[in-house]
Amino acid sequence: MKNKIMTVTGIINPEQLHKTYGHEHLYTTATEKVVAENEKMALTDLDKIAVDLQWFKELGGNCIVEVTTMDYGRDVSKLKELSEMSGVYIVASGGFNKGAYNRSFLENKEISSVADMLIREIREGVNNTGISVGILKIGTSQDVIHPWELVGLKAVSLAHRATGIPITTHTQGGSMAKEQLDEFEAMGVDLSKVLIGHMDQLDDFDLHVRCIKRGAYLGYDSLPKKKYDTQQRAIDFICRLAQQDLHTHILISGDFARQDYFKGYGGTLGLDYILTTFEKNFLDECSVRGLDGQKILFDLLVENPRRLLTFKEDEYGH
Repeated sequence: MKNKIMTVTGIINPEQLHKTYGHEHLYTTATEKVVAENEKMALTDLDKIAVDLQWFKELGGNCIVEVTTMDYGRDVSKLKELSEMSGVYIVASGGFNKGAYNRSFLENKEISSVADMLIREIREGVNNTGISVGILKIGTSQDVIHPWELVGLKAVSLAHRATGIPITTHTQGGSMAKEQLDEFEAMGVDLSKVLIGHMDQLDDFDLHVRCIKRGAYLGYDSLPKKKYDTQQRAIDFICRLAQQDLHTHILISGDFARQDYFKGYGGTLGLDYILTTFEKNFLDECSVRGLDGQKILFDLLVENPRRLLTFKEDEYGH
């Protein structure tokens, strides 16, 4: 009954996790509609993606939570190949994206049937690959939870309860975070195994505190992206949370979902950004505020992911 973490290459102990990103896309075919609108949304060149994973690894990174779901072009076999190429642990996601993507997968479906499928992906592996997912994902839309998204929330909750596998979510700009937690709580989910995504996009510090005090983790996962411009807010919020010892429920990441973000594809940011540029900016701010920035970073990148991603081995069925 030890705590374990499920990766695409098998179960590992939490102590094997070093610096970890909590919300990324490494391999995805996206959808036909998305790629027709922007072909750079497809991430399918393993050699180019591996370039960024090497940068990440050289800076002490060794695990990435990959949140591409079945409705957005997931391929767990390619993730395993990437993991073996790079030596970086990858946690794959079961579950679903948001609204338009997950509608045909969830609308008018039996909650228990969807849950059973998710449980099989955990216990037996995805399709016939033998590769298991290590986290469950569900997304909701801007300022609303659609009926089919609610089916997903409930199904993910049931699969979590059966297996202990943690949950990660997509919010649109941080909206519906409280409502997601309310639904999970009503379904008997352990909120200390829930990561609410994209919360750095929501400028409401009090709500962040309330979510954390309910036990949940928050993803500050848009940090390098200029279109969201969340980096300074995230640094400020983490420092303020650290003063209350609440930074212990934050995971950080970049949510790179298009080629432009990857150095291997000719982009400028790269998977090393958080461990270089963001880290320097963060440490500078911590120094000004008299905080132990190195300790806080260790929590954000190592200790917090270790706690979130673990499940009990007996819950998994082994």
